[in-house]
Amino acid sequence: MSGDLEDFLRRAAERRQAKAAEQTRSESNVRRTPEYSDSRTERNASEQQEEILMAEIVDDDDDGTSIAVRMKRIEEAKRVAAGMEKEAAAKMRQVRGMLPRQAQAKKVFTGNTVQDLISTMQRPGGVQQMILMKEIFDRPVDRW
Repeated sequence: MSGDLEDFLRRAAERRQAKAAEQTRSESNVRRTPEYSDSRTERNASEQQEEILMAEIVDDDDDGTSIAVRMKRIEEAKRVAAGMEKEAAAKMRQVRGMLPRQAQAKKVFTGNTVQDLISTMQRPGGVQQMILMKEIFDRPVDRW
């Protein structure tokens, strides 16, 4: 048993030595880059010259490929879409029997309590207002 243990330890030590030798060989082959740059050569402008770009003036073709023509078409399409959306919303309100918001705001109470309650119940959201009024008038005093 002690022979097997000694053989194992000897082989492990040989492997460690081989690995260390291989690592030192690979480190010697790798060239190290300097940690700091050379201040004398880093400011040379001749190495870092970039090409200067010049703009060209292009005639505005009416074939639809220029950006200005595309932008005009997009704005026109947005304007048409907004108009169509407003028309569709108005038609939906008319089909559903809803009044525009201005007409709803102008509703004036007549003074006849029963008639005012009936008209409130018939409006959209009127039932919610009635439930809210009930909660206000019939306060849950027992829970307070």
